[in-house]
Amino acid sequence: MKTVLITGTSSGIGKETALLFQKKGWNVAAGLRNPEKEEVLTKLANVKCYHLDVKDKASCDKFIKDALSDFGSFDVLVNNAGIYLNMPFEISSGMEAEDIINTNLFGTANVMKAALTFLRKKKKGLIINVSSVAGRTAFPYQSFYHASKWALEGMSECLFYELKKTGIKIKLVEPGMVKTSLYRNMKNPDNMDLPEEYRTSFKAWYKFLTAAYEKGYPPAKDAETIYRAATDRSNRLRYTTDFTSRYTLFLRNILHERIFMKLISKVCGI
Repeated sequence: MKTVLITGTSSGIGKETALLFQKKGWNVAAGLRNPEKEEVLTKLANVKCYHLDVKDKASCDKFIKDALSDFGSFDVLVNNAGIYLNMPFEISSGMEAEDIINTNLFGTANVMKAALTFLRKKKKGLIINVSSVAGRTAFPYQSFYHASKWALEGMSECLFYELKKTGIKIKLVEPGMVKTSLYRNMKNPDNMDLPEEYRTSFKAWYKFLTAAYEKGYPPAKDAETIYRAATDRSNRLRYTTDFTSRYTLFLRNILHERIFMKLISKVCGI
């Protein structure tokens, strides 16, 4: 029986991914901040929940060590843990910026480093990093979120080459407008003290974004994409789930940059 390690499994994409792999007959090591509060995964056969704070290197090392102790080995690591931030760059705090970079980028790196020592000895394995369409294009008022995802894309693409001689594959899954709790915590402009120059455009962006996510697809679809990436045996690097994401990236590739940026501004109401 194969084993998958998944981070950020308390809700959304991570939880749906854990449920899907378990349903497909895999062992699942589920990492989450508060495993004592988990009521679904803990009741499933072949699933074990572990405390994991990806920003804490010692916690990442322990997660890998404990999963190996319980399951003996693992075949796939899914780095899904991540957070979101939407607000004008100028008023974002250093703490908010550090939190999102430390979680989305360095947190992923911490887990990968902890896992690579074992995978190199095994001489095979697969790492799937959950990025975003926001890792290959940009929208307003998400500066540090984009920074974290663009960096994650670059790091993963670098490792695609770097790990070739180790037998370890690396892949990226890029969700789009997926309806998860991540976006229900967005900052509402009505509750913010905004500089006058940003008020109209940030409200327009917030209106566009909330409407888009309310119509978004369920996280189970991304779980299916992650499972496909884990089992298709290809050397493909990037996977997208929905048509809107694929179409957006297609337009970015074929349109002149100035035209594409005008299109994004119009769509976002900026």
